[in-house]
Amino acid sequence: MITESNQVFRITYEAFSKFANSLNRCRTFEEIAACLSINLKYLFNYHVFRTVYNRNKTYVHLESSVGHTSIKVDKIAHYLPHEELLADKRNPQKWTGITSLQLSDSFLAIEDEDLELWGWNFVNDDRQVIVSVLSGSRKRFSQKDINFLKLVADNLETKLLELCLIKELDEKNHIISQINEDQKEIITERTSEIAVKNKTLLEISVLNAHSVREPLSRILGLVSLLDAESEEDLYKEIIPMIKNSSNDLDKALQNVIDHTTKDLLELKVKNEKNNVSG
Repeated sequence: MITESNQVFRITYEAFSKFANSLNRCRTFEEIAACLSINLKYLFNYHVFRTVYNRNKTYVHLESSVGHTSIKVDKIAHYLPHEELLADKRNPQKWTGITSLQLSDSFLAIEDEDLELWGWNFVNDDRQVIVSVLSGSRKRFSQKDINFLKLVADNLETKLLELCLIKELDEKNHIISQINEDQKEIITERTSEIAVKNKTLLEISVLNAHSVREPLSRILGLVSLLDAESEEDLYKEIIPMIKNSSNDLDKALQNVIDHTTKDLLELKVKNEKNNVSG
């Protein structure tokens, strides 16, 4: 028997899968904003959802209310007061008893009762993602929504990493092009090799960021429900989903391995030829 909570979970899980697939296809920051405007409201309730992504002093500010989402890339943090607190303490926070709040100049003060502000600071290697959710009595965010919020933050972090890597690569290639104009005859071959290696590293990074992380995120979301479900529901609902996601993860990992092995073999053959000719 499928309970009402299981039915809600299944619907939300399907909505998250659509969100993850849509996010995976985004190729610009503007497309990410559009993706969140369309999909985020189906995952949990909120008045305002805000994210500040930080890597190597590059900040991506993303702010969404129902029907409108803005995104901006900057070299300055522009943290709001509560985000500064999250960045400093790195502990999840919840503020209650808020009578009115205005997160930025682009949004009017939210008119609702029992406003609550939730905040998290997710740190992954050299990246940091600060996430805020403003909710109220009309759009209530609760503890049960946190699992899906974490999955959203994880997928969003990997997509922003991809676009930031591409942006950094474009900037580096622009610098290389300028140098190449001045010393074209000397560094043409070296520049070509660097571009190929950068392209290969980026391809492998993208494979890891999406082909691997998307099924892994699904598995993590399902595993978090194991202790809360009955044995009957586990065998009928959750375990088959875990098996399907595990198969997707296995295929994605094999693709990464095949791609990496192929590039390493080609590089080895090229180096051996250069050594012989030298």
